[in-house]
Amino acid sequence: MCSGKTSAGRALARRLGLRFADSDALAARRAGRGVYSFVERSGLAAFRRLEAACVRKLAAGRGRVVALGGGFYPSGRRAGLLARGGVTVFLHCPWPLLERRLEKARGPRPLLKGPWEKARARARKLYARRLPFYRRADITVNTAGLTPAGVAAAIAEELKK
Repeated sequence: MCSGKTSAGRALARRLGLRFADSDALAARRAGRGVYSFVERSGLAAFRRLEAACVRKLAAGRGRVVALGGGFYPSGRRAGLLARGGVTVFLHCPWPLLERRLEKARGPRPLLKGPWEKARARARKLYARRLPFYRRADITVNTAGLTPAGVAAAIAEELKK
């Protein structure tokens, strides 16, 4: 949810000499339309099933950095898949910064449609609900003040430990 997963993931993959994959982009390719359009037409539950299938495929591979959609990890059933697939990283973007990013990125995000005050309240509630799950990640990096390359460097440093 606007934490910089895709940008930082690409930077980390370049830094480590690995391939990069984005679960939302893979799901959109499989669906033949964008995530927003898919969710609007088929519903969030159908998207989560498609997303899970994509992540299972990605987890079966090795040697890649994967950016997951913000709603994937909070699923208790799916968290085990991630533990088997590699190291998990939580890009912690403090709420005030995240809120500014969300407001700028509202267009293509189904959960942020409607008046901003209502969308912001939904996003804040969702953030609070997801945070305990995200905190279970193997590595946490605070992204405040960091560029994608800086986030990648911080992750790479943690991976060395």
